Amino acid sequence: MARGAFEGMLRYQSGAKTPDREMLRLRYVEFTLPEGSAWSGVRLNLAWRDGRLVVDLINQAALFDRAMSRWVHYSDTELEAGPPSRMAALDTKNARIYGRSAEDRDRLLALLAKHGITFGKLEDMSPPAGLFDGGDIEVEVTFTINKGIRRCMAKYAFNFLASVVGPAFVLESDFDVIRRFIRYGDTPGYDLVRERFGPILRADSPTRRQTSGHLLTVSWGASAVDLVGQVSLFNSVKYSVSLARNYSGALWRPVRSGLHFNPRDRTIQPLLPVSALVVP
Repeated sequence: MARGAFEGMLRYQSGAKTPDREMLRLRYVEFTLPEGSAWSGVRLNLAWRDGRLVVDLINQAALFDRAMSRWVHYSDTELEAGPPSRMAALDTKNARIYGRSAEDRDRLLALLAKHGITFGKLEDMSPPAGLFDGGDIEVEVTFTINKGIRRCMAKYAFNFLASVVGPAFVLESDFDVIRRFIRYGDTPGYDLVRERFGPILRADSPTRRQTSGHLLTVSWGASAVDLVGQVSLFNSVKYSVSLARNYSGALWRPVRSGLHFNPRDRTIQPLLPVSALVVP
């Protein structure tokens, strides 16, 4: 199972992994420029230059969507595959063209013309400072979390539970639901994995974290009959995993435990004291 694309990006940014290709293609992560300029909404990807992870421009054209009252951006790859989506709602008399070179812009104009979209004079818009020179630039990140990512996080939590309590405990029938989800993707009538940006550690806040390492915890929930795991790669997105609901086993046992993985020096430390753990 693949790790989350957002966490994959953080692996490069933190130095835990060095890219082995010029361009990093993360299918479920998209970068855009924030509001505040004519380049707002422009789509970007990642590149590795001079030992740094930087954003890079995707060649694209923007058309104004009258129904949504905003500019919609289409990459050259999308335009090559077919006409823009929502064509009926688009103002095809005006466009914004974003390319790194005159050749890139000419190619975008040719792709639009192939779909019957032609223009007169195009406005020349200067790019934001830092976009093309490798400088620091603020971007918005949108990423998709799918079932495969949730299954992967559930597997991390379930494996950690097995290491804490031993195989006999997790082989009980109470864990059949989470086991089928991990192995086959079977889902019950409730969410087995939920994600949010809230921290795991009590002393952390939504904007300040004590560590950029990975965190794993398991504990009984407030009901004392639900087993909950928590996973946070690079202490970013927190995944809460329902490992067992309404545990029916004859033997109740203490479970609360947690680990911190430091990806820089590859060390593992227990999370102590246990009062520092938060469970849903």
